Amino acid sequence: MPKIYAHRGASAELPENSLPAFARAIERGAYGIELDVHLSRDGVPVVIHDETVDRTTRGTGAVADMDLAELALLDAGNGLRIPTLDDVLNVIGDVVHVDIEVKAAVAADAVLEVTLRRPALRFAVSSFNHDVLRHVRVKEADVELWPLTVGVTDEALGAAAELGSPCLAIHEGFINDDIVKYLHTRGLEAWVWTVNDPDRAAELTRLGVSGICTDDPERLLRGGLA
Repeated sequence: MPKIYAHRGASAELPENSLPAFARAIERGAYGIELDVHLSRDGVPVVIHDETVDRTTRGTGAVADMDLAELALLDAGNGLRIPTLDDVLNVIGDVVHVDIEVKAAVAADAVLEVTLRRPALRFAVSSFNHDVLRHVRVKEADVELWPLTVGVTDEALGAAAELGSPCLAIHEGFINDDIVKYLHTRGLEAWVWTVNDPDRAAELTRLGVSGICTDDPERLLRGGLA
């Protein structure tokens, strides 16, 4: 059975990338959580998907242009606040695996500083920017790195080989039986995002994918992907 990751927490139920969404994902039985990190202006890794706060809060502006104290004043839905990476890791401890998507190299060092002081934490760093992953590899030889890609490209395959990655994380629309088999011949697992339909998840399971990222872990797990 594939491992189920909660995309930005249980984001179908609660505001994405919020502490309650991550806690709910654990309650629902997700194997892991996926989250996104940007740096505040004063260098604190905060958990938010976009470069700006416009979509997910009642504020406006770039995350990188705001200090943590300013970000902490914003309503991120249901009266919730944008958490720091430290906040999230304090909530989840070592209960689940964490996929930390780093958007830019400038945030990578701060992410490593937070994660590596927690020896019990089980985590991987992922990114669409494979140079970010190369930067992490130079800093730390043992951190697991997951290249994100829309489809299977020579560049993504090369990055996975160079970085010693166990998998490629691919948009679910680009996955089929031939792709999964090809990745397996390259010694790579197929991980897919973002799947909310239990029937599609069941199909991907039959194809042999190893991990599925979903907004609704409860729905997939209720559908039999335990």
